[in-house]
Amino acid sequence: MDIDDDKLNRAVRRYVGYGVSSFPNEDPARLVADFGPELGGQLEAKVKMLLEELGGIQPVVDSPLVNAQRAVEVLKENHPELDPNTIAALEWIYSWWWK
Repeated sequence: MDIDDDKLNRAVRRYVGYGVSSFPNEDPARLVADFGPELGGQLEAKVKMLLEELGGIQPVVDSPLVNAQRAVEVLKENHPELDPNTIAALEWIYSWWWK
Protein backbone atom coordinates (compact mmCIF):
# COMPACT_ATOMS: atom_id res chain seq x y z
CA MET A 1 0.00 0.00 0.00
CA ASP A 2 1.08 3.52 -0.70
CA ILE A 3 1.88 5.72 2.27
CA ASP A 4 1.43 9.32 1.25
CA ASP A 5 2.47 12.33 3.33
CA ASP A 6 -1.06 12.99 4.58
CA LYS A 7 -1.45 9.46 5.93
CA LEU A 8 1.96 9.56 7.57
CA ASN A 9 1.24 12.89 9.24
CA ARG A 10 -2.13 11.73 10.52
CA ALA A 11 -0.57 8.48 11.74
CA VAL A 12 2.12 10.24 13.76
CA ARG A 13 -0.46 12.38 15.55
CA ARG A 14 -2.83 9.47 16.15
CA TYR A 15 -0.07 7.13 17.36
CA VAL A 16 1.23 9.55 20.01
CA GLY A 17 -2.26 10.62 21.06
CA TYR A 18 -1.88 14.26 20.04
CA GLY A 19 -5.22 16.00 20.44
CA VAL A 20 -6.67 12.90 22.11
CA SER A 21 -4.73 12.60 25.36
CA SER A 22 -3.46 15.15 27.87
CA PHE A 23 -0.08 13.43 27.73
CA PRO A 24 1.71 11.38 25.07
CA ASN A 25 0.30 7.89 24.94
CA GLU A 26 1.71 5.78 22.12
CA ASP A 27 -0.94 3.35 20.92
CA PRO A 28 -0.68 1.29 17.71
CA ALA A 29 -4.32 0.22 18.10
CA ARG A 30 -5.38 3.72 17.00
CA LEU A 31 -3.55 3.19 13.71
CA VAL A 32 -5.22 -0.16 13.10
CA ALA A 33 -8.61 1.39 13.90
CA ASP A 34 -8.02 4.31 11.52
CA PHE A 35 -6.11 2.65 8.68
CA GLY A 36 -6.77 -1.09 8.96
CA PRO A 37 -4.32 -3.80 10.00
CA GLU A 38 -2.05 -3.83 6.93
CA LEU A 39 -1.61 -0.10 6.40
CA GLY A 40 -1.75 0.52 10.15
CA GLY A 41 1.19 -1.84 10.65
CA GLN A 42 3.19 -0.17 7.87
CA LEU A 43 2.47 3.25 9.32
CA GLU A 44 3.40 2.09 12.81
CA ALA A 45 6.83 1.04 11.54
CA LYS A 46 7.38 4.45 9.91
CA VAL A 47 6.14 6.34 12.96
CA LYS A 48 8.40 4.33 15.26
CA MET A 49 11.38 5.13 13.02
CA LEU A 50 10.58 8.84 13.26
CA LEU A 51 10.18 8.63 17.03
CA GLU A 52 13.45 6.73 17.33
CA GLU A 53 15.20 9.41 15.29
CA LEU A 54 13.61 12.12 17.43
CA GLY A 55 14.59 10.34 20.63
CA GLY A 56 18.19 10.17 19.46
CA ILE A 57 18.46 13.97 19.38
CA GLN A 58 19.97 14.75 22.75
CA PRO A 59 19.10 17.88 24.75
CA VAL A 60 21.83 20.51 24.68
CA VAL A 61 20.60 23.19 27.10
CA ASP A 62 18.74 23.26 30.39
CA SER A 63 15.41 24.20 28.83
CA PRO A 64 12.89 21.54 27.79
CA LEU A 65 11.14 23.97 25.44
CA VAL A 66 14.34 25.05 23.66
CA ASN A 67 15.50 21.44 23.38
CA ALA A 68 12.16 20.32 21.94
CA GLN A 69 12.15 23.17 19.40
CA ARG A 70 15.72 22.35 18.38
CA ALA A 71 14.96 18.64 18.07
CA VAL A 72 11.97 19.15 15.78
CA GLU A 73 13.95 21.59 13.64
CA VAL A 74 16.52 18.84 13.09
CA LEU A 75 13.75 16.37 12.29
CA LYS A 76 12.09 18.83 9.87
CA GLU A 77 15.33 19.16 7.95
CA ASN A 78 15.48 15.38 7.53
CA HIS A 79 11.74 14.97 6.89
CA PRO A 80 10.24 17.89 4.96
CA GLU A 81 7.07 15.84 4.47
CA LEU A 82 6.06 16.52 8.08
CA ASP A 83 3.37 19.17 8.36
CA PRO A 84 3.13 21.87 11.08
CA ASN A 85 0.57 19.92 13.15
CA THR A 86 2.78 16.85 13.15
CA ILE A 87 5.81 18.93 14.10
CA ALA A 88 3.78 20.31 17.01
CA ALA A 89 2.90 16.75 18.06
CA LEU A 90 6.55 15.72 17.90
CA GLU A 91 7.62 18.77 19.90
CA TRP A 92 4.96 17.87 22.47
CA ILE A 93 6.16 14.28 22.85
CA TYR A 94 9.85 15.28 22.90
CA SER A 95 9.28 17.82 25.65
CA TRP A 96 7.40 15.17 27.63
CA TRP A 97 10.22 12.66 27.23
CA TRP A 98 12.91 15.10 28.36
CA LYS A 99 11.17 17.04 31.11
